[in-house]
Amino acid sequence: MKIQIDDLEFNSDYFYIQSKSIVEKIIFNNRTFYSKYEKISTPITPILFKQHQDNEVALALPLIENNMVNYLVIEYLQEDWKTFSALIQHLLKTLEIYQYTIYRNPKKELLQIFIPRFNISLETAYKEVDDIKLILEFKSKKSYKIFPNRNLPQNYNIITLPSKKI
Repeated sequence: MKIQIDDLEFNSDYFYIQSKSIVEKIIFNNRTFYSKYEKISTPITPILFKQHQDNEVALALPLIENNMVNYLVIEYLQEDWKTFSALIQHLLKTLEIYQYTIYRNPKKELLQIFIPRFNISLETAYKEVDDIKLILEFKSKKSYKIFPNRNLPQNYNIITLPSKKI
């Protein structure tokens, strides 16, 4: 099913919904992960999507489908999101990445930067993520996440649906 959010487009026949408790234990590369996101094997309904927009539930979609990626995503969860946003925009320009979309969830103080990369292989996505990470590590000591992440299981390479475009 195709899901359109502003200028972002996702194709997925399933989604994840955040639970209040742990729903899955995942062992990956000798590490144990505990997920609060439950996989639902049906497409997102308009009612659920509206509840997500109203911050009543948290919905997420898989970033990796059939070892292909359509977006690289940077997430930043802090109050000084404006400073980080300006830094990211400058760094992406340095990397000659001009096409990206920035979203913010004001209730969670979550900033998300979506960089479109339509149907690239997982390995290519990992290389591009590593390039962005390398430059970002020189410029910022802030805590951020970049997806897809090779150090996480596929069930952890999911992206919360964005809220408000900025």
